[in-house]
Amino acid sequence: MTLDSIYAFSRSLEARDNYTGAHAEKTIAIARRIGKAVGLGGDSLDVLEKGAVLHDIGKIGISDSILRKKAKLTSDEFRMIKTHPKIGAEIIRVIHFLKDVVPVVLYHHERWDGKGYPSGLKGNEIPLLARIVALADAYQALTSDRPYRKAYPKKEALAILKKESGSHFDKNLVGLLVGLETKKGKPE
Repeated sequence: MTLDSIYAFSRSLEARDNYTGAHAEKTIAIARRIGKAVGLGGDSLDVLEKGAVLHDIGKIGISDSILRKKAKLTSDEFRMIKTHPKIGAEIIRVIHFLKDVVPVVLYHHERWDGKGYPSGLKGNEIPLLARIVALADAYQALTSDRPYRKAYPKKEALAILKKESGSHFDKNLVGLLVGLETKKGKPE
């Protein structure tokens, strides 16, 4: 299976949820920039990219009525959404060359303070690549229109991430992303 096959696999989700396909591509670009900034290269950067492509693949197992809902999710619906990392990990676990991607998919909703899901991992217990995808995922989501709200301007989205650093996100990674985004708008 090639990277093209992985993208095709991810696109199967886009057919159900138009937001998720474009979201994955933007998340990949953000994750790669963060990964390069922390010094990842070669195989690690490759695993990061595959994890960013597949992080939401488990949403295949979530009802369209929940994925497309414009109103706030009920507690039961949110419980269902919270199963998508495990579903995704189970889907890709059987694909031998994706074995290193499983932790990225499984743990991309863990929080720095241990209040995430599915395992309640805390701080450095969360694999670095999963922390990077979580941050890239959140930043991309904040700066995109969603069914239930308009996109935040980049400056406001970065302020939200800074506020959540040290609780939701790895403070060092947030600092890197803020630096990258600030530098991005200025000539070198």
